[in-house]
Amino acid sequence: MSPKTNPATDPVAAVALEIDVQTALALSRATTRAFATLSPRAHRAMMDALAIEAANQEAVGGPVADLVAQLLKGHLNELKPA
Repeated sequence: MSPKTNPATDPVAAVALEIDVQTALALSRATTRAFATLSPRAHRAMMDALAIEAANQEAVGGPVADLVAQLLKGHLNELKPA
């Protein structure tokens, strides 16, 4: 994407950005799940790291950081052992 391209006004750039974001999120979720299955200790370390990042986002504040914190907390709930 060139520096002059504005994703808000360029539909192709907006779609490309959405694809990039969705791909990054999918890779992140898959990596988290894979790492968490390595061992109970790795699982705990991953959950601790996600909780710390959620707290950091809450400390930053604002609508985006608050949303990210909520999404991380939701992911933490998904990772809790059954």
